[in-house]
Amino acid sequence: MIKNLLRDLSLALPAAPVVLNGWKRFLSQLLGRFIEFYSEKSGKEKLIFVLALLQLFFSLGSWINYSINLGVESQQDLISKLGSFFGIESSRSGLEEVNVRTAANIFFIIPCFLTFFFGGFWRSEWVGKTIVVLQGFSGILLLLGILLPDVFFVSFIRDQDYYYNFNFYAFCSFWALTTVSSLTLWNSKN
Repeated sequence: MIKNLLRDLSLALPAAPVVLNGWKRFLSQLLGRFIEFYSEKSGKEKLIFVLALLQLFFSLGSWINYSINLGVESQQDLISKLGSFFGIESSRSGLEEVNVRTAANIFFIIPCFLTFFFGGFWRSEWVGKTIVVLQGFSGILLLLGILLPDVFFVSFIRDQDYYYNFNFYAFCSFWALTTVSSLTLWNSKN
């Protein structure tokens, strides 16, 4: 078995530079084509591309945090003090922070992805209308989630049991910026 492994490795190792060179050429050509494609876009189209990408990025993360009291006494040894000081390890205070995604997360990810895809890679008359509709759908869900969080976001009994984290506020900000940018782009083309 070890003999076969060594034989396979002796065949694979000389091929590694060829494979790496092929990937390097592929990625450099892909980057070159992307830069060429991106340079052909107008300023507003570039802005929508970047904003939609950021909106998609923040839609993938968790939006809600809550704490669990584990009932464990605080452990203050040197390693945990250093870890909490540098932000590597949380303090062992018996509270554990948990990040969760919203219950309707997929209904935010799909419109964000479609907005990014259509807004970034497509040029047609219907793209502006489609982006506005997708952003409107996300906005309605976002508003309903804020007004009725127990239906769309979380199923906690009390509002004090959870709070929205940075990803939620970043998503809301980039959603608003993308919506305004897409409305101005669509209105300027009509």
